Amino acid sequence: MFSSTEEALSFGLQASEEDREMLRRSRKMFLQDFDLAMEREAFDQASIFATKAQFCREALEAKDIVDDDPAIFTGVIYLKG
Repeated sequence: MFSSTEEALSFGLQASEEDREMLRRSRKMFLQDFDLAMEREAFDQASIFATKAQFCREALEAKDIVDDDPAIFTGVIYLKG
């Protein structure tokens, strides 16, 4: 999905409502997978799922994040939707 906060923010800034719904579903799934991995004590897998859920959250909150701290986007092409 995303490999960095910058990718998540770029996507989130341009996301349609359909994209945002996909992000909400994906985040929910990653959090469920995280919980299952933690129950199995599969900590490496759990950290991967937690990171994926975090990127989804960042994409969902992209506009608020960039409005609060425009410097977070330094060095990344700022694409307005």
